[in-house]
Amino acid sequence: MSAVTLRGICAAAVFFGILLALLPEGRERRITSLCATAALVVMFLGLVLKTDWEGYAISLSQTRDAAAMITSSAEESRSRMNRLVIEQECEEYIMDKAADLGIPIHGVKVNAAWKKEGVWVPDFVTIRGAVREDDRERLSLLIEAELGIGQTGQEWEIEEDP
Repeated sequence: MSAVTLRGICAAAVFFGILLALLPEGRERRITSLCATAALVVMFLGLVLKTDWEGYAISLSQTRDAAAMITSSAEESRSRMNRLVIEQECEEYIMDKAADLGIPIHGVKVNAAWKKEGVWVPDFVTIRGAVREDDRERLSLLIEAELGIGQTGQEWEIEEDP
């Protein structure tokens, strides 16, 4: 006995549809339509009765778990990407502002932290360069005012002029 599948039911429905389209209006077409409908109902009931509902429930549960893991992984990746973008944009901003002010810095590393409000916010910066005290103070105030990274969140690695 061959197993009835959903694909088989669809193929039979297409076959019956073509057959009915070819038959002329009348008694033969109505009888064929009735027989086709009965055959499709029997095939569908056979499929429903043979279905392992416990296995289906387990499979559905596993699929939902897999979907939840994929969704969680995607959200985590998106969050990580948001953090990286924020950090990079802040680093570029500080480099650009230092260049505008004529302050020689060689590197900037910004770290962002997750806040209760559900956003990444820059909270720590490391600046490397041959920076004089007055330039360091100007850039430090700008970083605090524009990016919200206070004096305690700023680390300066002062290099000697070559």
